[in-house]
Amino acid sequence: MEKIEISKLFKDGPMQATMRRATFDRLQIRPQVNYRGRTQDEVFFQKQDGANVEYEVVRRMDFEPEGVFEITAVYTIKRTLNDEFVGQDIDYRELLRTFTANDFNLLCGNVFSSMSLVISQLTQASNGIPMVSPPVYCGIAAKPENA
Repeated sequence: MEKIEISKLFKDGPMQATMRRATFDRLQIRPQVNYRGRTQDEVFFQKQDGANVEYEVVRRMDFEPEGVFEITAVYTIKRTLNDEFVGQDIDYRELLRTFTANDFNLLCGNVFSSMSLVISQLTQASNGIPMVSPPVYCGIAAKPENA
């Protein structure tokens, strides 16, 4: 599949981003255990209706080994395709595989910043210390390097 430039795929103009849900589960902290935090971002295309495209952005934060907390923030984004792409059979799953981290940031606008803010507010309310996640696309920590 030939890579489509993200800057050409959608019309310029506002995108509609809506927070769908945020979950926060506080977990047990075991003494003498070193925890390693993970941040994982994924994008899932949901549907296309004519020129309108809807996709979901999911950020998960957890720890290895399991403990401390687990957070998931989910946003739905709606955008409008440029006229030249309307009616084309675009394989969005395959298209996402060609994207760089910068492409994901362009695709999702300020949603990663919004997720970072929500996560820091939830963690601050839980233990008084806000955990600030990156305001940009993080990728998938569990994804193999060669994938």
